Amino acid sequence: CQKAGRDGWLQAFVKIADIGTLADVVPLVGENRVIAKLGLEQLTRGPHKVGLRALLDVSGLAGKTIDAYHIAFMVAPRVNAAGRMASADLATRLLLASDEALAEEAQALAQQLDAENTKRRSEEQEIVAAAKKAEENDPDVGAHTVLVVAGEGWHRGVIGIVASKLVDAYYRPAIVLSIEHGVAHGSCRSIPGFDVLGGLEACAGLLDRFGGHKQAAGLQLDAAKIPAFRRAINDYAADALSPDDLRPNLSFDGPLDFDVLTPRVVSDLMAMAPFGLANPKPVFSASGIDVVDGPRRLKERHLKMSLRQKGRTFRAIAWNAVEKEPVLAGGAGALEVAYALEQNEFNGNTYTELRLSDVRRA
Repeated sequence: CQKAGRDGWLQAFVKIADIGTLADVVPLVGENRVIAKLGLEQLTRGPHKVGLRALLDVSGLAGKTIDAYHIAFMVAPRVNAAGRMASADLATRLLLASDEALAEEAQALAQQLDAENTKRRSEEQEIVAAAKKAEENDPDVGAHTVLVVAGEGWHRGVIGIVASKLVDAYYRPAIVLSIEHGVAHGSCRSIPGFDVLGGLEACAGLLDRFGGHKQAAGLQLDAAKIPAFRRAINDYAADALSPDDLRPNLSFDGPLDFDVLTPRVVSDLMAMAPFGLANPKPVFSASGIDVVDGPRRLKERHLKMSLRQKGRTFRAIAWNAVEKEPVLAGGAGALEVAYALEQNEFNGNTYTELRLSDVRRA
């Protein structure tokens, strides 16, 4: 930009580079951290060209302090939905819109991206439900270490997300296959202890093509070979995995009681943001916790509540944790929680909220 005499473009470019950096889940260290931090500051401060402004508006972020979470879970899914569900051209046209005369067109494109993202979530939820039903009811699927599920006409744009959700739900490697015209296209996601690409290499004789890395990969094979592939990949896993590899672990950085969560402590911790891969948000533990309000369900998947310890009360939320509702609903003062700190805004005020990673009876 400097060589071309276009220094003024830098602030605009760093915002787009920030969205790409956070959406692609790269390690947030070194220059990636600089891009992410400066980009988030610019996205919060503005002003923005008409296309980016429309994207932030439809994501519900207009006028808010934008952090890595907002990009990863609100902006990026809408941009990615274009390529997953329709054409990436939708997102390209929106991000390139700079003339104020295109405001109406930009709003229409942003609304279309939002609709595609809603469609993506619906497709994803349907396939997750079908995959979980197969895991629970089909011994050929559920009895194995590596989950291999397949469905006719499953949308190929979302099977990678579905595989990730199955790994989260069962803590086992997951391979999701979409069958079209007798050909199965698959997406694989794994756990830290299992090299899924090594597993595919061991099954190469059954596959038409495959590629990826240890934690995520893609493949294609004849649909008639799916049962043989399921057996082969699980034979490989039987030798590669131990029972301890299939036991999820939650690590936390140390104990932190509510009475020391002062504004200064919270501010100092937030100075380490943006958080993400290679710079995870600190997770703390606390015990002797009372639930003083809730838990209440949000969208039938999440739980919201207020927690009290040592005379301090904080709002808390547990994402995708509806199965923890019985634990949270009983036992005054008998809970131990693992949590991270969030700073949220409401009606112009900033408040501290706890994001629960896990909860159990003390």
